[in-house]
Amino acid sequence: MQLLFLIIKKEILIALRERLVLALGSIIVILLGVALYAGYLTYQQQEAIISQTQNEKRQEWLGQGDKHPHIAAHYGTFVFKPKTVLSLFDFGLDAYTGTSVYLEAHYQHEFMFRPAQDHSSMIRFGELSAALVLQVLVPLLIIFLSFASYTHERERGTLKLLLSQGVSFQTLTWGKILAYSIILIVILSPFMIGIAILSFTGVQHEALQQVEARVILLYGVYGLYLFFFISFSVWISLRSSTGRNALLTLLSCWILLVILMPKTVANFSESIYTLPSMREFKAAIDKDKANGLDGKTPRSVRMVNLTNEYLEKYQVDSVEQLPFNFEGVSMQAGEEYGNMVYDHHLEKLQNIFHKQNRLSSIASLFNPFLAVQHLSMGLSGTDIHTFIHFEDEVEAYRRALVRKMNNDMAENSKYGEFFGYKAGEDLWKQIDDFSYQTPTVKELLSHYKLELISIGLWTAMMVLLIHYTNRKMRPLHG
Repeated sequence: MQLLFLIIKKEILIALRERLVLALGSIIVILLGVALYAGYLTYQQQEAIISQTQNEKRQEWLGQGDKHPHIAAHYGTFVFKPKTVLSLFDFGLDAYTGTSVYLEAHYQHEFMFRPAQDHSSMIRFGELSAALVLQVLVPLLIIFLSFASYTHERERGTLKLLLSQGVSFQTLTWGKILAYSIILIVILSPFMIGIAILSFTGVQHEALQQVEARVILLYGVYGLYLFFFISFSVWISLRSSTGRNALLTLLSCWILLVILMPKTVANFSESIYTLPSMREFKAAIDKDKANGLDGKTPRSVRMVNLTNEYLEKYQVDSVEQLPFNFEGVSMQAGEEYGNMVYDHHLEKLQNIFHKQNRLSSIASLFNPFLAVQHLSMGLSGTDIHTFIHFEDEVEAYRRALVRKMNNDMAENSKYGEFFGYKAGEDLWKQIDDFSYQTPTVKELLSHYKLELISIGLWTAMMVLLIHYTNRKMRPLHG
């Protein structure tokens, strides 16, 4: 154990003498600080705007005055996607999914105000976020920190000297790994403390559930990811004859894992599972609403069937004799059929998303970068699964609002007197303001089983590989 501590101390002192490592470490600290500060300012600004605008739209809904309920359903309201506190760490898909949606009867509008629309195509390479720095730049720091961990020992002759003094390869290798891990922890500790403070304090009306558990899991996921790069870098140095070969190998692996493979997987999944355009998606919905899902029951036929059903049920000769306003019933029936058509096409669309994500999840088994990228977005509440969950909650809210308006029309107005009946604020207040909470951590992680397996397997593989290599190494070199 004493030898292990001596090796750790020696490696830390050597690393501190390397100006390049100190410079890169300083750059990482500055970038993380800038990214965290900028992310927090963006979070505060957007959260304030969303909260203020949501309150304004709520007051507009309550103060719309007396009008027919179905007109109020068309008047509608806006719903805004709340910012999660961890979005200041990982922006994820927030720039692409939109921030607000208009709710009204008969129509499911697309989300508006996507920040990516205001950026150039360079945004596809990623915005400067703390997650991007940890996923992409910190592994580079690790590579430059540890690529010569063994090759320098060989070139200077100190490796033979250490082995002759009874130091085993196991002790030497793990001493180096632990030394670089300690250096990295020291570099990242201000950032980790900052994330914890911002996440755990001063957050009110937070949409993100179980923030503490998410932050701890993020620490664990990134810890394993960076430990993999440290172990891999030391192992490559152990197996390389020169520092130049080790550096070239490590940089090639970094380019493959971080740049080439993610883009290739994304393009491959899009080419296999192609998404329809928004125009095609809406045209298909309008067609099925007009002609029926089977293509044989247009709206006129459906309305005749609905009318006959109610006349027979209540044993009356005309809809005027029904004990309620049939117009409200027919409008709600049309709404529900439109919902069924929308669900049919949305399910097909979401299946394509899920298939694309499934390919990316499978690819993460061969690339820890993809695994940590997916888990980071998921735990931060900025992934596709959280957005789909939010989208479903919004649509359920819209349907409840429209149903309430149509039912009030059916119960409190007379057939044929559409403009004769007016509801007021008492009805508008019965529609609760929209609120949203993300899925729980358990629900979220059910979508990322392959990513969790990937992180665990890559870490275990490196530990076993290092152990096996150390046992096979000769005690002395030439």
